[in-house]
Amino acid sequence: MLPALRRDGRGVSQVIGTVVLVSVVVILAATASTFVFGEASSEPSPAPMIEVSHTVVDDGEIVAVTLEAGDAVRTDHLYVMGSKKLDIGGSPTSSTPANDAYASQRETFTEASGDNDPQVGIGPTWEAGETVYLDPSGSTAAGTTIGIYWNTQPVQGVNPGSVTGEDSYKLFEFTV
Repeated sequence: MLPALRRDGRGVSQVIGTVVLVSVVVILAATASTFVFGEASSEPSPAPMIEVSHTVVDDGEIVAVTLEAGDAVRTDHLYVMGSKKLDIGGSPTSSTPANDAYASQRETFTEASGDNDPQVGIGPTWEAGETVYLDPSGSTAAGTTIGIYWNTQPVQGVNPGSVTGEDSYKLFEFTV
């Protein structure tokens, strides 16, 4: 003879409790994995961190941009762009000054003519205390927005150079 089935519902409440417990664990696991994997995908940029200052020189026609602090940056990975065409070069008193007659939308930091050294005269890295000079086209630099960019691959060519690789990063932007 089989025992009589109890009808007080205790077996059902254990099943419901187990289902609720499993549901809570699944929801917590999903929430935690979203948070962890979401954070992993927002890796910091590999770009160098810099602080620059700028002043206008040569009767307001030339912008002097000085690397004040931050990482030393390989010049072959750098380029500059402006809201106006501009030319990058050495100081107005150097043998290779910036000159708006040679301006383009993008200028590489390694711009040179022929087999000469780069016009900016700062060597293979831009380091704190070094200055580059930019000559926006026109009679004044006022109102020109200038951005300094770093590329993951060396910028090929000189004027204006071609940017290749997966990413370019705007390191700094200012308006004169």
